Amino acid sequence: MKTSLLAASVLALIVSSVSSSASAVDLTERSGKELYERYCASCHGLTGQGDGPVAKALKVEVPDLTLFARRHGDYFDRGLVERIIDGRHIIGAHGTRTMPVWGEDFSRADPGNPNAEQATRIAIVRLADYLWQLQRPSAKSDDP
Repeated sequence: MKTSLLAASVLALIVSSVSSSASAVDLTERSGKELYERYCASCHGLTGQGDGPVAKALKVEVPDLTLFARRHGDYFDRGLVERIIDGRHIIGAHGTRTMPVWGEDFSRADPGNPNAEQATRIAIVRLADYLWQLQRPSAKSDDP
């Protein structure tokens, strides 16, 4: 119980830090790697293998993002990745969502800025680009 409360508190702190520190300019000036390290690595780990410092405190297993393409038939479904990161368009029937809804958090981080949604889209695309770079090849792609 204490562990899940700690995890929830840490996630809330991470999400609230977006509101206090991110702006449309901040989101568009950062690389995908910088965005990942700032918003994703606490759970998914610096290398994307689901071993971030918060991961152990969560009730759910944090996915290894380096295996995303492998888990999807050796195909990196960029559209799906972007929808998962954004989080505003996930179908509710697929279960609960532990991961923050980054699209909502990013777009609310700079209230009143008419470019906030565009900045959100840029950040999500950069994150997806970075996740594509983290993919580990499948065993069959090593075959001659």
